[in-house]
Amino acid sequence: MKKYWIIWLRTSLASVQGMLTHRGGAALFLAGKWLRFGLFIWFLQLLHQRLARLDSYSFEQLLTFFLVFNLVDLVPQIFFRGIYWFRNQVVSGEFDFVLLAPMNGLFRIMTQSTDILDVPLLILVVVLLARQPIDWWSGAGVMGLVLLVSGLVVVTAIHIGVAALGVVTTEVDHTMMMYRDIAQMARFPVDIYTDWIRNGLTFVIPVAIAFTWPAKAWLGLLSWSTVGASVAVAVISLGAAIKLWHYALKQYA
Repeated sequence: MKKYWIIWLRTSLASVQGMLTHRGGAALFLAGKWLRFGLFIWFLQLLHQRLARLDSYSFEQLLTFFLVFNLVDLVPQIFFRGIYWFRNQVVSGEFDFVLLAPMNGLFRIMTQSTDILDVPLLILVVVLLARQPIDWWSGAGVMGLVLLVSGLVVVTAIHIGVAALGVVTTEVDHTMMMYRDIAQMARFPVDIYTDWIRNGLTFVIPVAIAFTWPAKAWLGLLSWSTVGASVAVAVISLGAAIKLWHYALKQYA
C-alpha cells in the first residue's frame, strides 16, 4: 500500500504541474464547473415548482439527491481520470510497458491522471451536504454512509469494466460517455421515471443504487434490507469487473 500511495502522489503531482502550465485555461475550466453547478441548482428549483412528479419531494430533498449525485460522480472523476487516456495506450502499444512494469497495470491506468480541478467543487459539495438536515449519527445516517461506500464500489466496477472493454475493443471514450449520459439521469430521484426506466437504472446499469440510494437512506426512505442488497450488488459488480479485466488481458495482443 505504501508503494502505491507514493506512486499515486507522484502521478498526481505530475498532473497538477501539467494543469498549472495553462493557468488561464484551468481557471476558466474551474469557473465553468462552478457556474454549471450553480445553474443546475437554480434549474432544479424551477423543476420542483413546475413538475407534478417532483411534488412528493421538497426542494431540500431534491438538493440532497443532487449533492449526493455530485459526490459519487466527482470522486471517480478525480481519482480515475486516467481511464480517459487509456485508449491511446492500447492503440499505440504503450500498454505493453504498463503490463511489464512492477506494479498492478489496472491501478496504473486508472490513476495515471488526477483531475485536481474537481477538488474545490468536491469540497463545496461536502460542505453543502453537511449542512443538510440529516442526522448523521442515527441509523439513517449510518445506513447512508454504507450505501455511499457501496455506490463508490459500483462506480469503480463500472470504470474497471470500461477499461476491460477498452482492451478488447479499443473503444473507451464512447463507452464512458454513454455511462456518463446514463448516470446524469440519477441527478433526480429515479421515482420520477416510468417503471421500465427505473428498473433499468436499478438492475441493468445500477446507477440508481450508486447515486440515489445513499440520499434516500439519509432522507429516511429506505430500510436496512436495501443496505444488504446494495452491498451484494457492489461485491458482485466488483468481482465481475475484475474477472472481465483478467479475461480482457488474455485477449490483448
